This record gives sequence, C-alpha cells and structure tokens, in this order.
Amino acid sequence: MTTGRNNLRTMAEDVAEPSPKCDSTAHRGNGYSKATRQDLLRRFAAIPHTLDVQWMERTVRLEASTSAMLELARSFFQHHQVGTAGNPDFYWRIVCESDPRAESTATPLCAFSDPGLQYVNIGQRGFLAVDLECREATAYLSDQFLKRDARYRQRPPLDILFCMTAPSLGLTSLSGGCVGINDRGVLVFGPPNSGKTTACYLAARCGMEFHADQVVFLDMKSNLLRAWGDPFPAVFRPKTIEFLPELQPIARYSTYENLEFYYFDKSPLQRRLARPVSPVCGLFLNRNTTCENELTRIAAGETLSRVRDYLLFDEDNRFGSQITVALTALAAIPIYNLRYGEDPKIAAGVIKELLS
Repeated sequence: MTTGRNNLRTMAEDVAEPSPKCDSTAHRGNGYSKATRQDLLRRFAAIPHTLDVQWMERTVRLEASTSAMLELARSFFQHHQVGTAGNPDFYWRIVCESDPRAESTATPLCAFSDPGLQYVNIGQRGFLAVDLECREATAYLSDQFLKRDARYRQRPPLDILFCMTAPSLGLTSLSGGCVGINDRGVLVFGPPNSGKTTACYLAARCGMEFHADQVVFLDMKSNLLRAWGDPFPAVFRPKTIEFLPELQPIARYSTYENLEFYYFDKSPLQRRLARPVSPVCGLFLNRNTTCENELTRIAAGETLSRVRDYLLFDEDNRFGSQITVALTALAAIPIYNLRYGEDPKIAAGVIKELLS
C-alpha cells in the first residue's frame, strides 16, 4: 500500500508476518532454506484497472486487478452515472483472484471494528477492510463473485462495501424501503416479514417509483433532508412468490445459510437515472393477522428513538453528530404506525394515500 494507509498497513503487517516455523520453505535440492514473506492482504498485487464511479452525487475511485470488477461496478451503479465524475471522495482497491480452495461464496459473514477501521470476512478466504481515517478500502475476493449474474448471488460484496463507505460520504443508512412520486417519497420501516418489500412493490405497480426495499440513505444537503434509494436488487421471500406469481419467471432464486429468497431487479420500476426524494412522511408496518387495520400517528417524542432503531450499523463515533442531524430532520416529518392483517395490498393502499 502507498504511504498514508497507516491503519490498513499496520493490520497487514500483523497478519502477513507469519512465524518463522511457518514462513520457512526448505529448498533441499539447492541446499538452503529461504524465508518467504506471505502477502496475505495482497498489498503488492497488480491493480492496473481504474474507474471513477459515481453514486448519490459522490465519486469513488475503484482500482481493480481485473477489468471484470470494473464491469460489475458499472452495472451495480449504472443508474447513478450522471455527468462528469468529480474528485474522488473515497478509494476502493479490490483484488480478485482465482482460488481453487474457495468452494463457495455463501460462508456466513464475520466482522469486527476498531476506531477508524472496519473489517468484514466474506466468502471462505476473502475480506473487506475500510480505513475511515484515510478514506480508503481494500478488498480481496474470489473470482466466484464475478461470475454471471453476480448481483443476484448470495451476498454481492459491493453492497457491503457500499454500506461500509456511506457514512464517510455524509450518508446515514437506515434499514427500510422507499417509494415515491416525482421528488416526494414515503419511507417504509418494519421488522422482518412485515411486508415492506411487497408493499413497496405493489405501490410501484400503481405508478410510483420503487426506490428501495432494503436500505434508505439519508442525505442532508443545504440543511434539507433528502433520501436516496439503494442500488441493490429487491429481496422477496418464497411465500411472496406464491402470492405474486408474476414474479416467478423474472425473480432469481438464491440462498444464504438456511434462508431462501428471490432477488428481483427493480430497475424497470425506476427512472433511468437515480435521484433523491424529499421524504413527506414515514410509515412503520406492524403485520398481525388477528388485528383490525389501524393507522395512527406516532407521538413526536417517540419518533427519534423509533427511527434510530433502524440504523443499519452501529457506526463509528465520529459520525455521531452527522447521524443525529439526519435522524432529527427525519423525526420532524409525520411518522405513522400501521397495524394491518395479512395482505400487503392494504399497506400499499395506505402508502398511495399518504403520497396523494
């Protein structure tokens, strides 16, 4: 790594310096032993391919060992490529190599963080490491992540790296969905199996734009709150495919650990180029087959704590004030709670009314 990548360099030194016993390679035929230092973090791998990627009015410079990774990035962020890229706000260095020992990309994720440094194990032998101080990330991945339809297989690494980078770019990440009309949007929250994705999809089929179903990125610009949708495919449960059979031929089956789900390309329900919306309200879904439908406004004193519960990660303390400002602005708009039965069409109808 180049000068200035101190945190990642220190970690690389610690990890890549094997014990003498493991580091010695005997060359009996030549009559000597030679110590070979392993480059476990691929600090010295060639990265000849470069691309400035735009998203949400920011620029990230991607340096990659293979042109296939650049093509994956272009596909992943294609709806954000507007105008000319600016000076890079962050740097990604990604090495992709063939590894015959890596049999699967579905290995459970493992992560840790220290102040200024975040690390995620991905796949059997890969990792993502982010240096917040230097605004740089390093990744080592199996080339299995570049195979056909890489965006729709297990956990594509770019979505994780994107979310790890977002706070450094002034974005606050919330687990939730978003649909909108023109420049106005409704943010949709709820626990797993509350119907967020299906309600957003059904609302989009009624003429709205399907911005997000997994992550919403809050963005304060000139003290005004904006929300960006995620660039990820929508994720449906198998039960939803039974409820909405038209998804069967176009959704893509996948698994992660013991979970089964379907990826859906929501770009046909979006404009060609991504843009933010101004949130007009938020909606918490509470799905309960035994209750009557009930829409109530959440008291002003409760809204901040409710939305804070949906932060995607427990972020580094350096982003505390940034997050508080964004969540306070979000809590200032009307926030509702919807209790409804089994059918997500009810939630979709409420979303439509809120935007009318």
